[in-house]
Amino acid sequence: MRHNCSFVAVVARVEEQIVHFDFYQESKRSKAGRELLKQKVSLPRHYFDYLLHSGVMEVECDPPYCPTVTQPAAIGMNIRSLGSSVLFDMCFSPQTYKLWQNTDAVLEDLSLSADIFEEYVYRMGAISRFRYLGRVDDPSVATQLGENDMIEFKRDFLLSKSGIIKTIVAFANSNNGNLFLGITDEGTIIGVNHEIEQYGDPDKYLLAITQYIQDKTAPLLSPFPKISLKKVQDQYVVAIFVEVSSELICGLDKNGEKYVVIRTNNRSVIVKDPHQIGEIYVKRKLGSEISRRLGLL
Repeated sequence: MRHNCSFVAVVARVEEQIVHFDFYQESKRSKAGRELLKQKVSLPRHYFDYLLHSGVMEVECDPPYCPTVTQPAAIGMNIRSLGSSVLFDMCFSPQTYKLWQNTDAVLEDLSLSADIFEEYVYRMGAISRFRYLGRVDDPSVATQLGENDMIEFKRDFLLSKSGIIKTIVAFANSNNGNLFLGITDEGTIIGVNHEIEQYGDPDKYLLAITQYIQDKTAPLLSPFPKISLKKVQDQYVVAIFVEVSSELICGLDKNGEKYVVIRTNNRSVIVKDPHQIGEIYVKRKLGSEISRRLGLL
């Protein structure tokens, strides 16, 4: 069967376990013809051969390339931005159900037109998820947007600890989200300068926030939230970006007991119904699309 598009690997060097190559995309629908996706990339041979055997890639190599025995592989598309073009990372893992936790090879910062991207996803049987979609780095932009399903404000760290964990767990179990410390519920930037002074150093302050999140969530968040300090005029604001997790994430209360939170109607809501918790767990493990196909959700 002939396809409208194909990856092309122009091999530079083959080692026993690794293939080094330039990665191209060639489309019969594009006047540009062959397009360079990434130069000087490396991939374990069993993943390289998987792309070859799956029919999505052609190889140019002198002498001719000899593939090895095909091993099982799972491919995931970590979508960074979505529009007429899709910016994404291609992730490889030995097992589909542990794809996001057990990725052991990545081709980063690839870009394809949306229709070509969809064709590759279909042909490879790849699983997609949004990685940085919805990320807001600028506190001023966040205050203009206001609190919503992907943005929440807290006045500080020291007096908002339980609410911070509740929000982070909710984002991890529901959708990517942005939590800002140093902004009131009404969207006024008041900063966390006084807390930084208490810790004596911005790095020590951010480390304390990081350690608290690690101590009060289970299992360990992966990927771990991106925590940074932003300055708006003379006020410092903490920006925490939480990516949706492929695991069911729990918060730990003061007694060490686990609780589950999801994001709904712009609020973080604790879930107590065991059946609903079970559905969230299945969705995290298998992915929402597979879960729907199996009739589990």
